[in-house]
Amino acid sequence: MKAIWEIILQSPYSGAFKIALILVASVVLYLVLKLFLQKVGKRVVSITRSEIDDKILEFLDKFLARMIIIIAIYFIAEALAMYLGEKALRIVNGLLFTIVVIIATSLTIRFTVLITDYYLKRTAKKTGTEIDREFGPLVNRIIQIVFFLTGLLIILDHFNIDAKGLVATLGIGSLAVALAAQDTLSNMIAGFVIMFDRPFRPGDRIRTPDGTVGEITEIGLRSVKLLDFEKNLHIIPNSEIVKSTIINYSYPNPLIRVRVDVGVAYGSDLNRVKEIILQVFKEHPTITDDPEPAVYFINFGDSSLDLMCVGYVPHYTEAWKTAEEIRLKIYEAFEKEGIEIPFPQRVVHLPDFPRNPSGETNS
Repeated sequence: MKAIWEIILQSPYSGAFKIALILVASVVLYLVLKLFLQKVGKRVVSITRSEIDDKILEFLDKFLARMIIIIAIYFIAEALAMYLGEKALRIVNGLLFTIVVIIATSLTIRFTVLITDYYLKRTAKKTGTEIDREFGPLVNRIIQIVFFLTGLLIILDHFNIDAKGLVATLGIGSLAVALAAQDTLSNMIAGFVIMFDRPFRPGDRIRTPDGTVGEITEIGLRSVKLLDFEKNLHIIPNSEIVKSTIINYSYPNPLIRVRVDVGVAYGSDLNRVKEIILQVFKEHPTITDDPEPAVYFINFGDSSLDLMCVGYVPHYTEAWKTAEEIRLKIYEAFEKEGIEIPFPQRVVHLPDFPRNPSGETNS
């Protein structure tokens, strides 16, 4: 292919004719490569299971024209070099070089963003998170800034412009921005830590150090959103929650314990009481068989014999309803069996006071 361009450049034709030939050759090359990508490329990528080759083929098919333009500009500059004066040639070369760098930078940004988006989406699918939605825009913006500055420095260097002052200015400006936005940056870094460490996920129920219990609704770049039982939304900065001790009721095992405390009257048959409670637990449809429910006699209370009854349900959303239904069933079973659930009682002993001659007691 390179030989074709060299033949055109070494031909005895005029500069204008050479440029016309380069343009015609570029169009022909574009059509041939376009046909090749559509016919052969699609057949090749259909064989593989990975989606990345499909993305690359789509990218090449979409931006093939820009790549051909870069090649054509390079050889047009070579053709003009023979006919332009030194000053005009320098201007034309500078202009063409700038166009090539802009197009190449644009293509590089788009290709890098394509690859980054692919791997972020694949990671999000594997981990069950929304890392692509949360961090994709930020990563893409960083990529755009880095490659834009790189392209700008390349252009400045081509024109022999000292970029050290610009780099120093950008460095000082970046430092000033970092100092002014250190809380935001701290939250963003903590957001990355949460997304990759994954101590909790959207949908998990957690308890914060101040005792707030709620469901994680969103993990963002700056904060975590927690919805409590009263449907109040708590917005917690990432930098605070990442330093706190969090209790996660949903991870790593979604099973959650249902605890029911029961007190029966002194003199009750505790073995029979435990049998009734276990039967109620085992008959409830949401109580799991593994771990099995259990009943423990835990305390001699002031007015009752206290028992703790525990079982497990598959998810925390079923815990409260299940506990209520079990309490109702236990109450009905105790009434049927004649087992008393006592209320607080006090025994008061009054001493005998001596009586006076009128028959009244002396207090």
